[in-house]
Amino acid sequence: MIMRLIFGIILLVISLSAILSPLNNLIYAEEIEQLELPKISVNPGSFYYPFKRLAEKAGERLNFSEEQKISYYSSLLKKRLSELDFVTSNKVLSQIQGSSERFSFQAGVLTEIVEKKKIDEKKKLIKIFEKYSKLLANLRDKYPANSSFWMLVQHDINSLSILSERLK
Repeated sequence: MIMRLIFGIILLVISLSAILSPLNNLIYAEEIEQLELPKISVNPGSFYYPFKRLAEKAGERLNFSEEQKISYYSSLLKKRLSELDFVTSNKVLSQIQGSSERFSFQAGVLTEIVEKKKIDEKKKLIKIFEKYSKLLANLRDKYPANSSFWMLVQHDINSLSILSERLK
């Protein structure tokens, strides 16, 4: 009798968690879609990717004011996140490490410039980092916990957390 009751409770908990779990993902997916990541036509690993990076470096030199640099580096960070999203979603395993490193580097460069600015800019960037961390957590969870690819994406999450602390 007691075993039946325990079995019934366990079955109820499992079925409720199975029913409610997709609802949590739907809410989370809506938050991620609000990021509006740019569609990247030239992704890491493609033949034209080095040329794209070269053009970005040239574009970097054409920004003279701090505001232009912040805007340009913010757009580059969003592109790096989109590239990381592409390589993790499509399981382009050979490009995950490089994409992860480029994302962290770009976040660091943007943080260095914004550190010198007013508090409003800092708070704005901290909010962006928080949004990006949510997406990165979703990307990280596409891999088994503590695997090398999981750790690479986790490193990006940790980097954003550290950089956010620097801005406070």
